Order: sequence, then structure tokens, then C-alpha cells
Amino acid sequence: MAHLWKKARAVVFIMLGVYAVSFGAGFAAGKLGWTDAEKVRSSALAALNWDLENKVPVYGALLRAYKAWERPLLMRSIFQGKVVRAMFIIFLNNWVVADLTMNIRAGLIFPMVLYPVGRFAQGVAMARSPAPLQTWMVWLTEFGGYFLTMTASLIAVLWTAFYRRFGFPSRRKALGRGAIVLGLAYLVSGVFFFVGSYAETMLLLGRSLR
Repeated sequence: MAHLWKKARAVVFIMLGVYAVSFGAGFAAGKLGWTDAEKVRSSALAALNWDLENKVPVYGALLRAYKAWERPLLMRSIFQGKVVRAMFIIFLNNWVVADLTMNIRAGLIFPMVLYPVGRFAQGVAMARSPAPLQTWMVWLTEFGGYFLTMTASLIAVLWTAFYRRFGFPSRRKALGRGAIVLGLAYLVSGVFFFVGSYAETMLLLGRSLR
């Protein structure tokens, strides 16, 4: 795996840099009072970023139908105090549905132009609202989970498209190695999302982590 890391590290570091700069800028702007979460969320770019998947033919309709089923079920589980069921719903949403959406974004490459917009908005929201331990735990686990698979998807696409530049003998070889990296990243992201589902459930129930 060491030789694959050498080929992937430039993409990883660039993505980390973009995340750090955009989230940090949003956090600083929120702390300094230059903007607020509501103003950022209502901007045209942020609205496009949140609604991008819903504009995709077929997939958008499926996503809306899933959310119409998932949201009420999660709220009922929370109100009824069903911790395990709520955790499972959150985990399923993050690891399967949301993670797949992030993979599609990265795979298409163009939607990644909006990636900093979402991170900036996230930074503002974290700076402008009280953030208990659960909130930071959810942020950390979601960052780890989504960052892993999104970056791995981007790596797989770039390796396949520019296989010679990355030192692969053929496009097929690059695609195969990219699929391995993506598969491993997806499995590891599941660990992040499992921990995050517990933290998010406790947050929604108003309970402390234990």
C-alpha cells in the first residue's frame, strides 16, 4: 500500500488544505461576527450546494422519497426514546445514502467546485452556535467519514483519467487500484459513522456522552 499512498498523497493533501482553509475561514468569519449561519445558508451558492443532488434526474426523485420516509421515522424514534433504532437510521443515512451522494459528487468532479462553500457554511455554523461535546464529536466523525470516501473517489477518478501521470501502466490497472482504495476508505468510514451515529443520537435526545 505504500506505493499507492505515494500516488495518492498529493490529492489527499490538497483536499485537506481546501477543507482547512474553507472551514477555518467560515469559523473565523462566524466568530468575528462578519456573517451568520442563516445568511450563508440563504446565499445562492449555498442553496445550490445543498440542493444539487435533488436536481439530478431519477436520483433526485429517489433521494426526496427516501428523505420523506427517513426524517419522520427518525423523529418518531427520537421522541419515543428508541436509541438503537435512531442510531441505526442515522448510521444508514450517513454511511449508505449520504456517503453515496458524496461519492457521486467526487466522481463527477465538477460538483467539487462547491465543496468549499459547504465547508465555509459549516465553519460559520460551528462558530455561531453553542457547541457541546456531542456537536464536535458529530463534526469530527462526519469529517473523517465523508473526507475518506470523497477523497478516495476523487483519487480513483483521477488515477483512471490520468493513469500515465500517476505512474500506472494501463487505465485498467489504475481503475483497479482506485477501486481498492475506495473500498478500503468506505469500510473505514463506516467506523467513523458508527461512532458519529451514537454521538448524534445522544445530541438529539439531549443526553451527555457516556
